Amino acid sequence: MLKINRQNCRTKTVRGRQGGFTLLEVLVAIAVFSMLSVSAYQVMNGVQRSDQISREHNDRLQEIQRAMVMMDNDFRQIIARKNRSQGEDPSDKLLLSSEYLLDSASMGIIFTRTGWQNPQQMFPRGENVRVGYRIVDDTLERVWFRYPDTVVGTDALVRPVLSEVTKLSFRFYSKKKWQETWNQGGALPEGIMVKMTLEDYGDIERVYMLPASALETNKKQGDS
Repeated sequence: MLKINRQNCRTKTVRGRQGGFTLLEVLVAIAVFSMLSVSAYQVMNGVQRSDQISREHNDRLQEIQRAMVMMDNDFRQIIARKNRSQGEDPSDKLLLSSEYLLDSASMGIIFTRTGWQNPQQMFPRGENVRVGYRIVDDTLERVWFRYPDTVVGTDALVRPVLSEVTKLSFRFYSKKKWQETWNQGGALPEGIMVKMTLEDYGDIERVYMLPASALETNKKQGDS
């Protein structure tokens, strides 16, 4: 006669149930895994976004620094030199600055600078060049001529310098005080304050005191 060990069957049945998962346990596990996946994605996305913002911030700072270096090189080497524009007679305006000058959307400025080395005349320009700054489409542009004296039909060369600039203004230091405009013929101010308004960083100011050589040239021209 066949004998069945009921105790062994119950033990095997219990062990079989203990080795699997119920539907509820599976759903809970899926929910937990989904939450962990979402959290991990949010963390990774946050890290990537922070890294992108950091790179954009660094790129913007480098753009501003390059613009300031370029302006430093120009404003610190201003010279007192009369210029012929479009073949006209020499003008005694050594520096021009006014609203909408050079077709600027804000103030514009133009002057002559020296010190742009051109060894053995390798490049089609002089060491003294006519340089200006203006705002076009919220971009600071550098406008320059290869030579300080231009003939009829000479076009300026334009280089975008800094983006997101909404305003450009200047003040001029002379006789121990600052003034908003500069209209004196045959003379340069002792100092120039440049103020730019940026969309992201607000106002940036820079003060340039003119080199002694430029002021000495001024004085000699005034005495002659």
